Amino acid sequence: MKVASLLDCNVRRYLDDGEHFHWQDVLMLTEMSIAAFVTEVYLSVVLPMAGLVSQAPCPVAPWATRLLLFFLAPMMYFLMYFSVCGGIFYTYTYRFPEEGRRLSIQNKAMTSLETRRAIVFSCKSILSVSAVSAYPYYAIQGWTNLYWGFPRMSDAPYLLCAYIFVDISAYLVHRMLHRPWWYRHVHKAHHLWKSPNAFVVSALHPVEFLALTVCTLSVLAALPLSVCSACFLLAWIFVCNAIDHSGLELHTSGWLAWLFWQAPVTFHDNHHAFFHANYGAMVDWWDRIGGTYYNPQEHVGLSLGEAEFRSVRTLRTSCENHRGKMQ
Repeated sequence: MKVASLLDCNVRRYLDDGEHFHWQDVLMLTEMSIAAFVTEVYLSVVLPMAGLVSQAPCPVAPWATRLLLFFLAPMMYFLMYFSVCGGIFYTYTYRFPEEGRRLSIQNKAMTSLETRRAIVFSCKSILSVSAVSAYPYYAIQGWTNLYWGFPRMSDAPYLLCAYIFVDISAYLVHRMLHRPWWYRHVHKAHHLWKSPNAFVVSALHPVEFLALTVCTLSVLAALPLSVCSACFLLAWIFVCNAIDHSGLELHTSGWLAWLFWQAPVTFHDNHHAFFHANYGAMVDWWDRIGGTYYNPQEHVGLSLGEAEFRSVRTLRTSCENHRGKMQ
């Protein structure tokens, strides 16, 4: 009960109608402490024991202190968040509003209040990224498997592995967060937005934000990739996730149309509209394998709601059995 009270969305006031900073936000230090401990153990114990240390420090290593990176990590994330999400939002809301309406999936734009709430909520979680600033610090010092220099051809297979393993970890974390207890206390906060825009991408409970971040950075730190390749993949993941939360069918136009392996924006939009399905971040492969893939056009007659925690596969089987009995 005490743990639940520390995590709970209601205690943290994330479910309030008005979103701003409260004293309860200092509870985020609890999650940050745990994430920092896990990070330190992984980087200082696990990687060296596994022999996954490049010993290739960056030239600026002597000046890159822990304190500097503690403050720099969230600042870099803020820059990425507002440039990418703000760019998408501005382009299709103000610059080309007709195109935005044409590409809208649910034809139900978020209000200015909902958008402001998403931004403030995101800012809270982004501040927690300081807890994992040890990842860039260790990488700069050459104490991870990342190396400094231009990417090599040998990066290609490891970049593919990173893409797959990061997406699998995101799927597993996301699916776990849709278990009843975790959904009610943690992940429900992200589902305040049923018809999201790009600013919702980082509107996550700090527990969720840090769990996804630690998993992603742990995968990258263990692979023999150049820092450039790792940064490229991080940027790619963020941009694609921002697009997936845009509520716009951007996958049908421009260079995005060439990314045939990526799940379409409608895939994740259906997750926000129908809740307990479509947990994948980049592709829909794991949902199809795990029985959690849902498409309202394909699964006619199968209804999903926030209180329905059974997998789509189980629900589909139940519906088919019911139809069989009716016939």
